[in-house]
Amino acid sequence: MSVDKPPSVLGAARIISSSIFLSRILGFVRDMLCAGFFGWAWDAFVVAFTIPNLFRRLFGEGALSSAFIPTFSHYLENQPHSETLKFINTVITILVAFLSIITLLVILSTFAFPILLPLILPDSYPPEFNSFFAELLRIMIPYLPIICLVAVLGALLNTLHHFTMPALASVVLNISWIGGFFAAVWLTNDTSQQLTIIAWFIIIGGLLEIIIQIPPLIKRKIFYSPRWQINHPGVQEIKRLIIPAIIGLAPFQINLAVDFLIAGTFVKEPGAISALYFANRLMQFPLALIGISLATAVFPLLSRYVARGEINSMKEEVTKVLRFSFFVDMPATIGLIVLAQPIIQLAFQVLPDSIGINAFSTGAVNRCSLVLICYSSALWAYAGSQIITRVFYAFKDMKTPARLSLYLIFLNLTLNLILVQFIQEAGIALATALTGIINFVILLSLLNKKVKISLTSSSVKSIIASLLMGGLCLWLLSILPSVNPETTDWSILKPALIRVFVPALAGLIFYFLISYFLQPDEVRKIIKLKK
Repeated sequence: MSVDKPPSVLGAARIISSSIFLSRILGFVRDMLCAGFFGWAWDAFVVAFTIPNLFRRLFGEGALSSAFIPTFSHYLENQPHSETLKFINTVITILVAFLSIITLLVILSTFAFPILLPLILPDSYPPEFNSFFAELLRIMIPYLPIICLVAVLGALLNTLHHFTMPALASVVLNISWIGGFFAAVWLTNDTSQQLTIIAWFIIIGGLLEIIIQIPPLIKRKIFYSPRWQINHPGVQEIKRLIIPAIIGLAPFQINLAVDFLIAGTFVKEPGAISALYFANRLMQFPLALIGISLATAVFPLLSRYVARGEINSMKEEVTKVLRFSFFVDMPATIGLIVLAQPIIQLAFQVLPDSIGINAFSTGAVNRCSLVLICYSSALWAYAGSQIITRVFYAFKDMKTPARLSLYLIFLNLTLNLILVQFIQEAGIALATALTGIINFVILLSLLNKKVKISLTSSSVKSIIASLLMGGLCLWLLSILPSVNPETTDWSILKPALIRVFVPALAGLIFYFLISYFLQPDEVRKIIKLKK
């Protein structure tokens, strides 16, 4: 089995971040196209897509990858190629069979939705919402086994130090989604039919995500042949690790699903689910670009260090990556908070209106902006938790994050039910942020009992520089030309672009200048992107 020469963690993160950046830009385009186009039906589509996507993040990219990579690393270090290949084929066969059964059960359950959903949804949604949601879910739930297989193949290639094709997988999905949008608009004027067409293009995109990873697998002499051996030692090891891993990685994903459920139930004005979805998508941009890419890049390396018993090397790598993550995520947090309203206005009101498609109203911009502010306040914590959780998993310690997660799920639910009464869907986002911060603080304290990590000095410097940057951005917004939402021609585009990009670029330069004097080593790492 061919293993590539390992790049540095920051070098691998650069590859992943570049692909994620392209994917998120395409994702922004798809969201902009869909934002005001489909009305109430978009809420149904969002929830239907969230269900298989939740399983992808929780099971595929989350728990299964977290259990698979340490086990696969052990086989790479200690077993011959033939045994490692048997392990891979057995895992894939059992995975596809298990997830196919889940898919079938979900499809069967959708036939009860028209009866059950009216019991929890507010009256503001039309009667056809329930049956349409069930139809969309029947189409998109097969995305679950497809995307989880994509995640496992990506984890396999990442462990072999190949990061490009796994990182490009989501780019392929977004291209397919955008293609589905234009095909749908061209083929029919019926909203339900348009979203049904897009749903089928999501399935096509998932299959393409598998296909693009086949060539690098073949190049590394990994070939698939069905193999069913439920008692295989590697499968039993994954089985032992995966259940607590699911619980450990669950809070953010389960909280997101709970957010949508509570928004649909307790917020009487339609659009709450869409506001949460679009704000979360924007917040996910820097999170995926920095936090998730770093966690994805460092996890195979940490697992290999633990497999070799090189604990000091692992400690140095974790400290470096966490400091780097905080250095980059803290200004991103402040930047999103300060620029939330201009970003939402540009993305979902001005740009769609400029190209002649349905756009957000001013009220929708304000609602979504407040949700984005609340979500973004914990961006730095979400990113740090992604990395710290991987450290526990590298030690095959799935139980510590799992036990914490059980408490946090109930905390988030409690905060949701309290805060939604005061600030509606923004309260739901704030509850998720508070839970995320608590999760990070506790995880870091638990990690320090296992591996001592020193972050205080660098963190304080990053906070100071970020707050100064935020002050500059606020001052620039106060003197820049405002946007008149009543204007419907191209003249509105210029001030909207200025209000986003001038403060963002000026703030970025200002942050790096301050940081260069406060912590020059971190700035040099950004510039060089190597160890």
